[in-house]
Amino acid sequence: MAREEQIKEAARQRANQYNHPSKWSDTYYGFIDGAKWADSHPAWVSVEDELPRETGWYLVATPTLNSKIDVALWDGKWRRLVTITHWMPLPQPPVKKGGNDAS
Repeated sequence: MAREEQIKEAARQRANQYNHPSKWSDTYYGFIDGAKWADSHPAWVSVEDELPRETGWYLVATPTLNSKIDVALWDGKWRRLVTITHWMPLPQPPVKKGGNDAS
């Protein structure tokens, strides 16, 4: 199920939970706003609480590097030789506008 369909379904369930099925669209737009906010404000996840579910590159925090923030590959284990304490998904790359890079 696509992300937008998941949001619509969550909005319908929430509206039905509060006996307002006719107002699911209001709830839906609230969910959309919340999802956009969450996308732009990713949160650090402690490796003690959870590990990534998908193989890929992640932003990681490590106390063993001077910069303390790096990227690492996860494929069932971290492909780094340093201690990783927290991770988060990488942000989306900038979108080109008018044929120019967003940088």
